[in-house]
Amino acid sequence: MPLSFFNLAKFVFLGVIRDTIDIMTVFQHIRQTLSPAQRGGLYYLAFFLCMGSFGPFLNIYYLDLGFTGQQIGILATFFPLMNFLFATPLSALADRRGWRIQVMQISILGTAIFVFLLKFPPTFVMIALVLAGMAFFASPILSIADGLIANMAATHQLNYGSMRLWGSIGFAASASLFGVIWQRFEFSPMFLIGALLFIPIFVIGSSLNPGLRASQSERQPVSTVFRDVGMVLLIIIAFLMGISDSMARNFEGIYVLYLGGGNMLVGFLIGFSASSEILTMQFGHKVALRLNNAYTLILSLGLLIVAYIGYSLAPAAWVLLPLAVFKGLGFGLFFPNIVRIVNERAPQEWVTTAQSLRSVAMFGLAPLLGGPLGGWLLDAISPRSIFVVSFLALGVAVILVGIARGRRILD
Repeated sequence: MPLSFFNLAKFVFLGVIRDTIDIMTVFQHIRQTLSPAQRGGLYYLAFFLCMGSFGPFLNIYYLDLGFTGQQIGILATFFPLMNFLFATPLSALADRRGWRIQVMQISILGTAIFVFLLKFPPTFVMIALVLAGMAFFASPILSIADGLIANMAATHQLNYGSMRLWGSIGFAASASLFGVIWQRFEFSPMFLIGALLFIPIFVIGSSLNPGLRASQSERQPVSTVFRDVGMVLLIIIAFLMGISDSMARNFEGIYVLYLGGGNMLVGFLIGFSASSEILTMQFGHKVALRLNNAYTLILSLGLLIVAYIGYSLAPAAWVLLPLAVFKGLGFGLFFPNIVRIVNERAPQEWVTTAQSLRSVAMFGLAPLLGGPLGGWLLDAISPRSIFVVSFLALGVAVILVGIARGRRILD
């Protein structure tokens, strides 16, 4: 018995060593054979393909479990709340210790485990606990990836937007494909497949360049990020953009129905917006080269303002379709450029922390406030008022960018 146990332990140990060597060989192969642009694009493609396989269907899954609208609303706050609470501390830890890849790897694996566990708990309390764990691990992933890939783009003089657009393509394709699959097979295999789709994210993410780590004597304090007036303005602008974006995304479908449209028109609206978003992600870099940072941001916000003014005045649902093109163009121009500008302004040893602050403002704090605000506007005034507040928030952002341009803060 002791001998057989020893042989079994030896077999398992050697198997783990062999698999580890195989995985490291894959990492090295990816790093040696794929260009930085290909690695960045593949990372975003893999990440958003994975998110599209289960993310758009979670609320439907909760409805199938018999959850109420109020319960679903509570669950919807977990991701922005965890982003708000933990994205920056975890990203700062990754920067301070030089653990960017390691923290990202742990976060990816932890998220995958909790995605798989969502299949099992049938009660609201258990689902909430699992979802909280999943949101905690997921909170720093994109902040770290955005910082690493934007750094890689700057180092190799690449167009960051041309890498990020693969995320939009991946999400749209994945949501469409898996929508058909789950319609046929229901949600039974969804969480296993979603968890397995984190494997390519882990592999590709591990091949990203972790960036330079400054020595202790050369390292600037993290307070340098907060003392930069331009950085603080960028975070405020990201927050205002996030308020507008979260309200629009949450209530756009309801507004289509309010104007007399149907579910098919909602799908077309998302498609029109996503397609035009890809266009400006691809060519936004050339726009930024021709204009300066401030004017590029003003142009992107202006396109969104045109869209939301049109939304608030639309007499019929079909009018939203061409306006969705302006919306997509604006977002596609805004997002890659604000990521790039944040990376350019931040000390290299704190780029992940700076990106997390931008992410927390736009995708953490803003949705936490924008969701309830949009719901109150919907009940107390009308669906149109949501888009009035959306373009007013963007108008304040344009004013701030204009002031920064006048004082040459964002140049």
